[in-house]
Amino acid sequence: MMKGGIFGFGGVGQAMTRQININKWHGEDMRIVAVCNRGKPKRDLAEKEYNLAAYDNVDDLIAHGLDFMLIVSTSHAHRDAAVKCARAGIPFLIEKPIALTLEDAREIVAETEKAGVINGVNYSMRYRPMYQKMKRMVDAGDFGKVLSVWARTFRGHGFYATGHRHRAVAEPEESGGWIVHHMCHIVDFAIWLAGAVEEVYTLTLSTAPPELDSEEMVYATVKFANGAIGTLADQVGSLRDHSAGVIGEKGGCSEINEGVKPLLRVHYETDIEFRPPHVVDPTDGLVVEDGLKHFLRCLREGVATNVPVSEAEYSLKVCHAMRRSAHEGGPVQID
Repeated sequence: MMKGGIFGFGGVGQAMTRQININKWHGEDMRIVAVCNRGKPKRDLAEKEYNLAAYDNVDDLIAHGLDFMLIVSTSHAHRDAAVKCARAGIPFLIEKPIALTLEDAREIVAETEKAGVINGVNYSMRYRPMYQKMKRMVDAGDFGKVLSVWARTFRGHGFYATGHRHRAVAEPEESGGWIVHHMCHIVDFAIWLAGAVEEVYTLTLSTAPPELDSEEMVYATVKFANGAIGTLADQVGSLRDHSAGVIGEKGGCSEINEGVKPLLRVHYETDIEFRPPHVVDPTDGLVVEDGLKHFLRCLREGVATNVPVSEAEYSLKVCHAMRRSAHEGGPVQID
């Protein structure tokens, strides 16, 4: 039996505990045994309803004796938990962003690589069949040289001015702001498809007070090192929507989210103009894993995950460049 700990017993931590301990979605050989949470009500919940040991600091959680850790707390606390896990030799899955500052992210990467512990980042787009199929088609050269990538997401939550405030917007000191907290998903996706970023230019808007320095609407143009370009957009608000795609010299694809299941719309430059698209089921031949299932499988097999913290450090670097661009009102080069 592999014993796990949860750092941050909010909605995500509770859901993961139910998956592992109650629903047994991840086998009989995994069990959450202890949690850490700064608020007492959720520690009481862990003890009374989930029969778990509950602590108010990560040191006591680590001392409980763990085989793995799931770091799903508020983002500002990620650095301490990840560094201490690495130094204790405990494999961990960490939510995005891995840290709020680049210095903290680099320390996480350095300590994790020094310890050689299995680690993974729960970038959810990496695990969805739709985007995995896009990635495989890009890597196989189905679209030729990549020319453009786009991704946009509408989170579907009220603006600050309406009173229905997302915590990440209202408390940027703990979240890092909307770009770091949420837009990092599509930033990671774009880098995953098109590679390193050379330059970003970002515009932001917010109904929050200027002194809060907390963006709600973000539109960015991206230039990649390989010559491709892209557009990325993310925002809160009442609308919920998502789309992403890629175009290359030989063709391109985008997602279809209407209907019974998500599908992929594919066009090739050799197709007759205005012909119906090729429709691809991205789940064909794919073993579907979310971030937690992938991490636990890698833990059993003793192999590295597909999304190590080193890649999340780079995407955080791009997110910080985007914030800087918005503040300075011009493009920012990325070394």
